[in-house]
Amino acid sequence: MSTAAFLRIRRKSEASEPAGAAGARRLQLSRVFGGTPPVPAPLRDPAARGALLGWLGVGLAIRFLLMPFAVNPDLLAVYWRAHLIAYDGRLFGEYLVNMGAHYAHAAWLLIASPLLPPPDVIWKDPWFFADWGALAPQVTRWFSTQPWTYQALFVLKVPYLLADLGAGLLLLALASRAEPRSVRRAWAFWMLSPIALYASYMFGRYEMFPVVLVVAALLACELKRPWLGAVLLGVAITMRTYPLLLIPIFALIVAPRPSRSAAWAAAALAPLGLVMGLNQLFAGSAGELGRLKDFETGSTLFSYAIPVEGPADIYLFVLFALVLYGILFGRARGWWGSPVALEQLWVWLLVFHAGFFAFSTFAARYFAWFTPFVFLALARRPAWRGTLPVYLLQCVAVLALADLIHGGPVILLGLFEPMHPDLATAWPNLHEAFLTSPQLGRQVAGVLASAFTALSILLVIPALFELTRPGPADSRLQIE
Repeated sequence: MSTAAFLRIRRKSEASEPAGAAGARRLQLSRVFGGTPPVPAPLRDPAARGALLGWLGVGLAIRFLLMPFAVNPDLLAVYWRAHLIAYDGRLFGEYLVNMGAHYAHAAWLLIASPLLPPPDVIWKDPWFFADWGALAPQVTRWFSTQPWTYQALFVLKVPYLLADLGAGLLLLALASRAEPRSVRRAWAFWMLSPIALYASYMFGRYEMFPVVLVVAALLACELKRPWLGAVLLGVAITMRTYPLLLIPIFALIVAPRPSRSAAWAAAALAPLGLVMGLNQLFAGSAGELGRLKDFETGSTLFSYAIPVEGPADIYLFVLFALVLYGILFGRARGWWGSPVALEQLWVWLLVFHAGFFAFSTFAARYFAWFTPFVFLALARRPAWRGTLPVYLLQCVAVLALADLIHGGPVILLGLFEPMHPDLATAWPNLHEAFLTSPQLGRQVAGVLASAFTALSILLVIPALFELTRPGPADSRLQIE
């Protein structure tokens, strides 16, 4: 690189810093895991703080409005299993999956018990697990019509709010070197993200638990704390199994030498091993991965397939993941270029998540896992002008597809049953609209799925160009 080019990049880097000496970001971020509660640099900049706090206020107002008035039987099911841990000291023996999340819910039940009805009032035994399809609507209706419904729903969703805001603060720390305008745009996106609001506060699911931990792992790795990053990613796996697929990406970029990659992966798997050991000890079954084959969740990764003459089909997600892992492995070995720079880790994660959702079937709430990488794209790559509109179109396709395939009162508007039980269940939905024309409904679903896949590819095109032809953006990040 010429001296002139270096100076241009250096000036651009310093111009993107908030007020303060160059290098303050590293000092500030180094406190994130060092014991002193940090304030992300953008919030310390007087010129930026007002707008960020304003959007925070708007986001909190929307969240507070949604929290008490929407319910889904999945929220009640998770907390029912957690109440066995909190109050009975036992595990629900037939669904030992995502036990880290269940322990977190159980801990919150104990902490928040003064704000909730007595356990024997709010958590019925055995409730609706004997016949989910028939009894879940009845249980949800009963829960939605109690005098304590609004307060209970608000309290039960507080952990999701804390994880959501925690992930946002960590993302602000990751974006502290970005241009202030881009940071404001990304923060406004986080406060108004439609899928994140839907998943946490309408549907009432704990998708922000793995999100905050994956973001924390990314931040730890960027701060050159790889082993802490491994543990954080491992804890994320106990919340949701999907971060297991991220281990090869992290390991091959953070610790490219073979022995270190293997050790890093082992550290990331340790929390899951601990949880499975506890399952075996207390419930007589390891659960977790052993249960995936019994549920639809495990089969979704094989849902997009190219039929091949003979017994073996080609699974598109598996093909995509293996190619991506192979590229990173080859880069780590020096087969085609140098090892991937740590500053590009988030870009590879963006591409992987886009492929994950493009080539597999999934519930609409899971799309919240994608939101932190959209935030980083908006903050760190303002030149990718199509990121936000394409993502919003993805959200429309995801919610429409969910309503078309599943429909009923537990997907969209019917979630507001606590506000008006009879009216909520009477709202029309796309599923019912096509009941008399099932073939047309399948075609519309196919169009929506195809559109979503196309949008996913379009969203990551700038990232693919960058990964194949690194440009000044990466050089700027590497220069202090």
